[in-house]
Amino acid sequence: MSKAILVEGGAATPSVLRRSNSRAAKGLTRRPTGVLVRGAIYGGSGYSEETLAVVLGLAERGIPVELQPMHMQTDQLGLLPSAVRDQLEVLKIQRVDPATSVLFQCLTADELSLDMHARYRVGRTTFETDRLPIGWLEACQEMDEVWVPSHFNFEVFAAQGVDEKKLRILPESVHTDVYRPDVEPLDIPHRRRFNFLSIFEWTQRKGPEILLRAFLSEFTADDDVALLLKTYGRPDPRVDMLPRLLNFVEREAGMRLERAPTIILLPGFLKNEDLPRLYRAADAFVLPSRGEGWGRPCMEALACEVPVIATRWSGQLDFLHDRNSYLIDSKVVPSPSNIDVELYAGHGWAEPGCDHLRALMRHVYTHSNEAKELAKVGRREMVELWDSNVVNEKWMTEFMRLLGN
Repeated sequence: MSKAILVEGGAATPSVLRRSNSRAAKGLTRRPTGVLVRGAIYGGSGYSEETLAVVLGLAERGIPVELQPMHMQTDQLGLLPSAVRDQLEVLKIQRVDPATSVLFQCLTADELSLDMHARYRVGRTTFETDRLPIGWLEACQEMDEVWVPSHFNFEVFAAQGVDEKKLRILPESVHTDVYRPDVEPLDIPHRRRFNFLSIFEWTQRKGPEILLRAFLSEFTADDDVALLLKTYGRPDPRVDMLPRLLNFVEREAGMRLERAPTIILLPGFLKNEDLPRLYRAADAFVLPSRGEGWGRPCMEALACEVPVIATRWSGQLDFLHDRNSYLIDSKVVPSPSNIDVELYAGHGWAEPGCDHLRALMRHVYTHSNEAKELAKVGRREMVELWDSNVVNEKWMTEFMRLLGN
């Protein structure tokens, strides 16, 4: 019969290990086998959206979850429904047995804890360039498995030395019953007849200057067109982005505001439930990113049946192609010396062609019916191939494999 090992001792006495047959020891409640999830879950980032999907998917399956949030500890931005917030609070105080459970960390590899142990350690991570930052290889090699979202990531991680036997491709997904074309569009004052939308963190990787130069060069104030920008700053997402935008238009682009086509800056954060309405307020989604691990906004836009213009490179090519979207030609170049995010220093990434982006934006603007047909193909593929119910089956199969069920 198994016997508990108790530790006795205090500040004034040495600790002594001894075996105990006491009824109290026998009566200890054993923690369940499940998944200890450590990751960002609040704030609306790509990592937090994915962690949230995993946590809710596991809980829906009845798999015990212990949640350890990183960074934000509560939904301080008010993005989540109250029922989801309450459920997460319960999971924070639930405990699983690490000796029989899976430790799942959904974070950048430099944040993976190497001191935490469990039956299996899984690192869910991604990167957006043609190589890994310093220290990422070593962190990934410490995991039992590394789950990446795209074939692009698989190839880069393997080329950088991560053992291919550890690597598994687990794609991201979209709730097509939430992101759908029949939702009521968000009411946005000053919209024009045709409206481009872009959603991004204002960093060099997202290519904001490429987008703005293309839009300002291709259209004029006389065109019945607008660019809707849902953007936020780094490192403080709450900073006012209007001065940065005005500085670019007037100083970097050298254009007087009265001669510029309409740009509508959408401040603050939107609740998750309002995001589909934002997509439906647009006639096309555009993002000339220099690299993506997956490209969630492009997927959300297509699920809402909104035409997509995006870069022909990196993770989004797992679900974007010429039959469902418009892809910007690009070439791989070294990141600039004045890089704004140090992790990308010395890496290669895409440089989307500004002239080709201009041409694609004009084409979508003047051939809106054709663009809508491509978006219908995209919507159908999101439902059939990338819906959360479809993709979650793959995720749950992998968790069940590791849990021995």
